[in-house]
Amino acid sequence: MDRIGPMMGKIHRAIRKELDNKFKRFGITPPQFEVLVLLWAEDGLLLSELGRKLSRDGPTITGVVDRMEKKQLVKRTRDERDRRAIKIVLTLKGVRLKGKLTTLRNEIIDKTIGNFTRNELEQLEYLLTKIWDNLQNTQ
Repeated sequence: MDRIGPMMGKIHRAIRKELDNKFKRFGITPPQFEVLVLLWAEDGLLLSELGRKLSRDGPTITGVVDRMEKKQLVKRTRDERDRRAIKIVLTLKGVRLKGKLTTLRNEIIDKTIGNFTRNELEQLEYLLTKIWDNLQNTQ
């Protein structure tokens, strides 16, 4: 049991380093990439919804979006139904990064789990989901 926590930390840091290295030439950080992935799937999410989906608190997600806005990847708009709510919308520059960044992410995924069998992948997903559920149930 004493090896699981450190191993999870090492894996997280190694993947983060790979992402940092691959995305650096585009000026994108891994947290910004996570926002882009969500917006590529569903553009115009509320700022609060982005934070919830990414498990980030308000100030953290606001800072990430602020930096993305300065890079002209996203823009803030007011929700038409609730003017107090702020939606985050991709710019053309943000949309155009999808293919390149997705390819880079897929290269990292292939490097990480490319030699796993289908059964091993299913087991991994099951175990990771179980860990996540355990953590969610303690909050």
